[in-house]
Amino acid sequence: MKTKKLILPLLGLTLMMPALANADAMPNEPTAPATSAADMPAAPMSVYTVKLKVNSPMLNNNGRMVTMDTSPMFWKGMVYVPVRALAEGVGAKVAWDATTGATVVWAGPDVMKFWVGREAMEINDAKVSIGSKVVLNDDGRVMVPLRFIAEQLGWELDYSALDWSLTLTKMVNR
Repeated sequence: MKTKKLILPLLGLTLMMPALANADAMPNEPTAPATSAADMPAAPMSVYTVKLKVNSPMLNNNGRMVTMDTSPMFWKGMVYVPVRALAEGVGAKVAWDATTGATVVWAGPDVMKFWVGREAMEINDAKVSIGSKVVLNDDGRVMVPLRFIAEQLGWELDYSALDWSLTLTKMVNR
């Protein structure tokens, strides 16, 4: 019987030795379990809204009013918008490439190129048919078909024939 009494405490000490040896490396307080990107909640989303009207220079950019230097127009059954005003209104960057004659728009990860008089454009170096020509209006501004651009960038477009108003909406990360 004396051996059983001696063996059990020794066995217990032997099992505890690795834990005691690392006791100074262990935190004093419990730590949170490790999390991965999949465990993290998604970034909050909100609705971004842009409102404009045919023949009006006013652009409602998510509640902030901006005056465009030219107005959207209705031409050959489509609504055309000034590419610079719309792009800059939603936070994209726009430049004119004089060597190629292209209007270049950087919208997030996308790069779009438009040429006046052409029915095609480039999105991320891929040629895409617009279905209608890019035009210059009387003010010398590059005008593009709104529905096509909205669809390419993932915007929903709602049009009201009552007052010629257009509403673009998109879910975006805050």
